Amino acid sequence: MVNLRHLCSYRPFPGMRMKTSFYLQSIEKPMNLQVISNVELGDGVDNFQKCFPCIKELTCTTYSDEQNDFKSPTYLEKLDLTCLGKRKNPITFPTTLKRLTIRLCYLPWSDMSIIQSLPNLQVLKLGRMSFFGSRWNTAEHVFPQLKFLRLEGLDIELWEAYSRSFPCLKHLEVIRCYNLEEIPLEIGDIPTLELIKINECEQCVGEFVRRIQEEQRDLGNYDLKINVLDDTRNS
Repeated sequence: MVNLRHLCSYRPFPGMRMKTSFYLQSIEKPMNLQVISNVELGDGVDNFQKCFPCIKELTCTTYSDEQNDFKSPTYLEKLDLTCLGKRKNPITFPTTLKRLTIRLCYLPWSDMSIIQSLPNLQVLKLGRMSFFGSRWNTAEHVFPQLKFLRLEGLDIELWEAYSRSFPCLKHLEVIRCYNLEEIPLEIGDIPTLELIKINECEQCVGEFVRRIQEEQRDLGNYDLKINVLDDTRNS
Protein backbone atom coordinates (compact mmCIF):
# COMPACT_ATOMS: atom_id res chain seq x y z
CA MET A 1 0.00 0.00 0.00
CA VAL A 2 3.04 2.26 -0.33
CA ASN A 3 1.70 3.90 -3.49
CA LEU A 4 -1.88 4.35 -2.24
CA ARG A 5 -3.02 7.98 -2.51
CA HIS A 6 -6.81 7.83 -1.90
CA LEU A 7 -8.57 5.85 0.85
CA CYS A 8 -12.35 6.25 0.75
CA SER A 9 -15.36 4.31 2.03
CA TYR A 10 -19.09 4.75 1.57
CA ARG A 11 -21.17 6.08 4.45
CA PRO A 12 -24.79 6.95 3.62
CA PHE A 13 -25.36 8.95 6.81
CA PRO A 14 -22.46 11.24 7.86
CA GLY A 15 -21.84 11.12 11.57
CA MET A 16 -23.43 7.71 12.07
CA ARG A 17 -21.25 4.73 12.87
CA MET A 18 -22.18 2.33 10.08
CA LYS A 19 -20.87 -1.15 9.40
CA THR A 20 -20.00 -0.08 5.86
CA SER A 21 -17.42 2.46 7.07
CA PHE A 22 -13.70 1.73 7.12
CA TYR A 23 -12.11 1.60 10.56
CA LEU A 24 -8.39 2.36 10.75
CA GLN A 25 -7.23 1.26 14.17
CA SER A 26 -3.54 2.15 13.98
CA ILE A 27 -0.65 3.01 11.68
CA GLU A 28 2.76 1.37 12.08
CA LYS A 29 4.55 3.18 9.25
CA PRO A 30 3.84 6.53 7.55
CA MET A 31 1.53 6.32 4.53
CA ASN A 32 1.62 8.59 1.47
CA LEU A 33 -2.15 9.08 1.41
CA GLN A 34 -3.36 12.44 0.10
CA VAL A 35 -7.12 11.89 0.49
CA ILE A 36 -8.92 10.01 3.28
CA SER A 37 -12.72 9.98 3.14
CA ASN A 38 -15.32 8.52 5.54
CA VAL A 39 -12.81 6.64 7.64
CA GLU A 40 -13.06 6.13 11.38
CA LEU A 41 -9.72 6.65 13.09
CA GLY A 42 -8.71 4.60 16.09
CA ASP A 43 -6.55 5.44 19.09
CA GLY A 44 -3.43 4.43 17.18
CA VAL A 45 -3.91 7.28 14.71
CA ASP A 46 -3.33 10.32 16.90
CA ASN A 47 -0.52 12.10 15.04
CA PHE A 48 -1.48 12.95 11.50
CA GLN A 49 1.88 14.43 10.56
CA LYS A 50 3.56 11.17 11.52
CA CYS A 51 0.95 8.82 10.05
CA PHE A 52 -0.02 10.79 6.93
CA PRO A 53 2.67 13.36 6.15
CA CYS A 54 1.18 14.12 2.68
CA ILE A 55 -2.51 14.33 3.60
CA LYS A 56 -4.45 17.10 1.77
CA GLU A 57 -8.10 16.11 2.25
CA LEU A 58 -9.55 14.35 5.29
CA THR A 59 -13.11 13.28 6.11
CA CYS A 60 -13.27 11.43 9.40
CA THR A 61 -15.14 10.71 12.62
CA THR A 62 -13.53 11.09 16.02
CA TYR A 63 -14.78 10.65 19.57
CA SER A 64 -14.89 13.01 22.52
CA ASP A 65 -12.14 11.24 24.46
CA GLU A 66 -9.65 11.21 21.58
CA GLN A 67 -6.78 13.69 21.34
CA ASN A 68 -6.33 13.88 17.58
CA ASP A 69 -3.87 16.56 16.47
CA PHE A 70 -5.28 18.35 13.42
CA LYS A 71 -2.80 21.22 13.60
CA SER A 72 0.34 19.34 12.63
CA PRO A 73 -0.39 18.21 9.01
CA THR A 74 1.74 20.30 6.67
CA TYR A 75 -0.42 20.10 3.55
CA LEU A 76 -3.99 19.67 4.85
CA GLU A 77 -6.37 21.94 2.90
CA LYS A 78 -9.78 20.29 3.38
CA LEU A 79 -11.17 18.83 6.61
CA ASP A 80 -14.63 17.36 7.18
CA LEU A 81 -14.89 16.43 10.85
CA THR A 82 -17.65 14.71 12.81
CA CYS A 83 -17.21 14.39 16.57
CA LEU A 84 -19.37 11.96 18.50
CA GLY A 85 -19.82 13.37 21.98
CA LYS A 86 -18.82 16.65 23.58
CA ARG A 87 -15.10 17.31 23.45
CA LYS A 88 -13.22 18.26 26.59
CA ASN A 89 -10.50 20.19 24.76
CA PRO A 90 -10.55 22.76 21.93
CA ILE A 91 -9.84 21.56 18.40
CA THR A 92 -6.82 23.05 16.66
CA PHE A 93 -6.40 23.33 12.91
CA PRO A 94 -3.48 23.91 10.52
CA THR A 95 -3.00 27.32 8.93
CA THR A 96 -3.02 25.65 5.49
CA LEU A 97 -6.73 24.80 5.80
CA LYS A 98 -8.96 26.22 3.04
CA ARG A 99 -12.21 24.26 3.53
CA LEU A 100 -13.62 23.21 6.91
CA THR A 101 -16.82 21.32 7.74
CA ILE A 102 -17.60 20.33 11.33
CA ARG A 103 -20.63 18.76 12.99
CA LEU A 104 -21.67 17.30 16.36
CA CYS A 105 -18.62 18.78 18.12
CA TYR A 106 -20.65 20.84 20.65
CA LEU A 107 -17.97 23.51 20.80
CA PRO A 108 -18.57 26.72 22.75
CA TRP A 109 -18.79 29.82 20.54
CA SER A 110 -15.68 31.16 22.26
CA ASP A 111 -13.71 28.51 20.33
CA MET A 112 -14.67 30.22 17.08
CA SER A 113 -11.62 32.45 17.56
CA ILE A 114 -9.51 29.39 16.67
CA ILE A 115 -11.23 29.14 13.29
CA GLN A 116 -11.20 32.88 12.71
CA SER A 117 -7.42 32.85 13.05
CA LEU A 118 -7.00 30.56 10.01
CA PRO A 119 -5.46 32.84 7.36
CA ASN A 120 -6.37 30.76 4.28
CA LEU A 121 -9.88 29.53 5.14
CA GLN A 122 -12.28 30.12 2.24
CA VAL A 123 -15.19 27.75 2.97
CA LEU A 124 -16.71 27.16 6.41
CA LYS A 125 -19.68 24.84 6.95
CA LEU A 126 -20.99 24.63 10.50
CA GLY A 127 -23.19 21.54 10.58
CA ARG A 128 -25.64 20.24 13.15
CA MET A 129 -24.52 21.04 16.70
CA SER A 130 -20.98 21.87 15.65
CA PHE A 131 -21.27 24.73 18.15
CA PHE A 132 -23.72 25.09 21.00
CA GLY A 133 -25.02 28.16 22.73
CA SER A 134 -27.70 30.73 22.02
CA ARG A 135 -25.44 33.67 21.07
CA TRP A 136 -22.61 34.13 18.59
CA ASN A 137 -20.85 37.47 18.48
CA THR A 138 -18.11 37.81 15.88
CA ALA A 139 -16.94 40.91 17.77
CA GLU A 140 -13.78 42.37 16.21
CA HIS A 141 -12.57 39.06 14.81
CA VAL A 142 -12.09 38.79 11.05
CA PHE A 143 -12.35 35.89 8.63
CA PRO A 144 -9.80 37.32 6.18
CA GLN A 145 -10.38 35.01 3.19
CA LEU A 146 -13.79 33.44 3.88
CA LYS A 147 -16.02 33.34 0.78
CA PHE A 148 -18.66 30.76 1.74
CA LEU A 149 -20.39 30.39 5.12
CA ARG A 150 -23.10 27.86 6.00
CA LEU A 151 -24.92 27.65 9.34
CA GLU A 152 -26.99 24.47 9.55
CA GLY A 153 -28.88 22.86 12.42
CA LEU A 154 -27.50 25.15 15.13
CA ASP A 155 -29.35 26.13 18.31
CA ILE A 156 -28.28 29.76 17.96
CA GLU A 157 -30.88 32.42 18.82
CA LEU A 158 -28.88 35.63 18.40
CA TRP A 159 -26.15 36.25 15.84
CA GLU A 160 -24.21 39.49 16.13
CA ALA A 161 -22.01 40.08 13.09
CA TYR A 162 -20.34 43.00 11.35
CA SER A 163 -19.49 43.57 7.70
CA ARG A 164 -15.81 44.07 8.56
CA SER A 165 -15.72 40.53 9.98
CA PHE A 166 -16.33 39.03 6.52
CA PRO A 167 -14.48 41.24 4.00
CA CYS A 168 -14.52 38.59 1.23
CA LEU A 169 -17.82 36.75 1.85
CA LYS A 170 -19.78 35.95 -1.31
CA HIS A 171 -22.29 33.30 -0.26
CA LEU A 172 -24.20 32.91 3.05
CA GLU A 173 -26.51 29.97 3.80
CA VAL A 174 -28.65 29.54 6.92
CA ILE A 175 -30.45 26.19 7.06
CA ARG A 176 -32.70 24.72 9.77
CA CYS A 177 -31.59 27.13 12.49
CA TYR A 178 -35.05 27.07 14.05
CA ASN A 179 -34.24 29.29 17.04
CA LEU A 180 -32.57 32.08 15.09
CA GLU A 181 -34.60 35.30 15.11
CA GLU A 182 -32.78 37.50 12.61
CA ILE A 183 -29.86 37.96 10.25
CA PRO A 184 -27.60 40.89 11.21
CA LEU A 185 -28.40 43.89 9.01
CA GLU A 186 -24.71 44.72 8.64
CA ILE A 187 -24.27 41.53 6.63
CA GLY A 188 -25.80 43.44 3.72
CA ASP A 189 -22.93 45.94 3.82
CA ILE A 190 -20.36 43.32 2.84
CA PRO A 191 -19.24 44.62 -0.57
CA THR A 192 -18.48 41.16 -2.01
CA LEU A 193 -21.74 39.49 -0.92
CA GLU A 194 -23.70 38.01 -3.85
CA LEU A 195 -26.23 35.60 -2.32
CA ILE A 196 -28.05 34.95 0.95
CA LYS A 197 -29.90 31.63 1.08
CA ILE A 198 -32.40 30.83 3.84
CA ASN A 199 -33.98 27.39 4.12
CA GLU A 200 -36.34 26.03 6.80
CA CYS A 201 -35.99 28.90 9.25
CA GLU A 202 -38.56 31.04 11.02
CA GLN A 203 -40.53 33.57 9.00
CA CYS A 204 -38.84 36.48 10.76
CA VAL A 205 -35.45 35.40 9.37
CA GLY A 206 -36.77 35.55 5.82
CA GLU A 207 -38.25 38.97 6.54
CA PHE A 208 -34.90 40.25 7.78
CA VAL A 209 -33.19 39.01 4.63
CA ARG A 210 -35.77 40.80 2.45
CA ARG A 211 -35.20 43.93 4.49
CA ILE A 212 -31.46 43.64 3.91
CA GLN A 213 -32.03 43.36 0.17
CA GLU A 214 -34.38 46.37 0.14
CA GLU A 215 -31.88 48.51 2.03
CA GLN A 216 -29.12 47.56 -0.39
CA ARG A 217 -31.28 48.42 -3.37
CA ASP A 218 -32.00 51.82 -1.83
CA LEU A 219 -28.22 52.30 -1.80
CA GLY A 220 -27.94 51.30 -5.46
CA ASN A 221 -26.76 47.74 -4.87
CA TYR A 222 -28.81 45.44 -7.11
CA ASP A 223 -26.23 42.64 -7.16
CA LEU A 224 -27.29 41.03 -3.86
CA LYS A 225 -29.62 38.09 -4.47
CA ILE A 226 -31.73 36.30 -1.84
CA ASN A 227 -33.29 32.86 -1.83
CA VAL A 228 -35.82 32.15 0.92
CA LEU A 229 -37.30 28.64 1.00
CA ASP A 230 -39.69 26.78 3.31
CA ASP A 231 -40.06 29.39 6.03
CA THR A 232 -42.95 29.09 8.48
CA ARG A 233 -45.09 31.92 7.08
CA ASN A 234 -47.91 29.50 6.25
CA SER A 235 -47.64 27.27 9.31
